[in-house]
Amino acid sequence: DMNPQMNLSIKMFGAFRKYHPGILQVSVPVGSTVAEVKSAMVDALRQTNPEFADDDLVSKSVLADHQRVLNADERMAGPSDLAILPPVCGG
Repeated sequence: DMNPQMNLSIKMFGAFRKYHPGILQVSVPVGSTVAEVKSAMVDALRQTNPEFADDDLVSKSVLADHQRVLNADERMAGPSDLAILPPVCGG
């Protein structure tokens, strides 16, 4: 009994562009949390860039939809267009 999957299109900004210019497509189960989406992003980035090891960049970044930044424990209700925004200042 597999959860239905939903497709997310995640626009890459800042430091992410060197790993994946443009839009990263990620498929996750419906109802996944933002934290789970970020974990799926790490897997997807690693598939396209086997040398990708910047998990920390993903964990410190935020996902946003067209209106606002999403909390890590928010659940994704359905397919969406998101953006990943790396931390603005170093550190």
